[in-house]
Amino acid sequence: QTRPQEDAPPVGGQARATLSQSSLLLSSRSFDRCPYRSNPSPLPPFTMVAEIESAPNPLKLKVGVQMLSEVRAGPFSEAHTLLTRLLTNVIDAPTEPKYRRLKKSNAKINALLAVSGVKALLTGVGFIEEADAFVLPDELVAGGCAAALAALQAQAAERANAEKAAKAAAAEEVRAKQAADAEKRKLEKLQIEEDAAMRKEPGWRAKAAGVKGGRAIVTASDIGAAGVGG
Repeated sequence: QTRPQEDAPPVGGQARATLSQSSLLLSSRSFDRCPYRSNPSPLPPFTMVAEIESAPNPLKLKVGVQMLSEVRAGPFSEAHTLLTRLLTNVIDAPTEPKYRRLKKSNAKINALLAVSGVKALLTGVGFIEEADAFVLPDELVAGGCAAALAALQAQAAERANAEKAAKAAAAEEVRAKQAADAEKRKLEKLQIEEDAAMRKEPGWRAKAAGVKGGRAIVTASDIGAAGVGG
């Protein structure tokens, strides 16, 4: 049974964005954790969309989206691409039976269902799992699919932004190291030039261990440590 939009809890935040043909409201509601495991750095939680509350099973849809947020970049990208196509098919042709039945015998569908969070997401949208397929009942409209699509698009965008920020930070770290190395080489060059200049001065003699003023150290007086005679 579709949950009325007016029963949805209030959503904080003023940010709004338009995605596709429906007005998809971005809220400040987010889950407590969202570790994108492809990046070891901590990242902010992904943003949920207000329409998710109007899905047939909003709690299940939230769980599915959260689980997907923990999937590595590669599998998420593949799942996001296929889910986007499947959900868009239902939205564009809601009365087409073939788009409402996802057969497990299909290799791509079977692989998709193995990705963490996908089954929960489809259940939240309204699909019912049968022995050989996930089926969206005829009486359900495409609103749940639109909500899931909006959540997926928001998460994909935030992943892309996080990856861009991580690359920028890494590039800045490389630049800082290069600058430090350049400064070190500059100091070493100055020291070499200073040493070369000193060698050209009159009376310069090479100094080595055991040598004072260019001659061997043979007595205590050579190092200023002569004792007092008795």
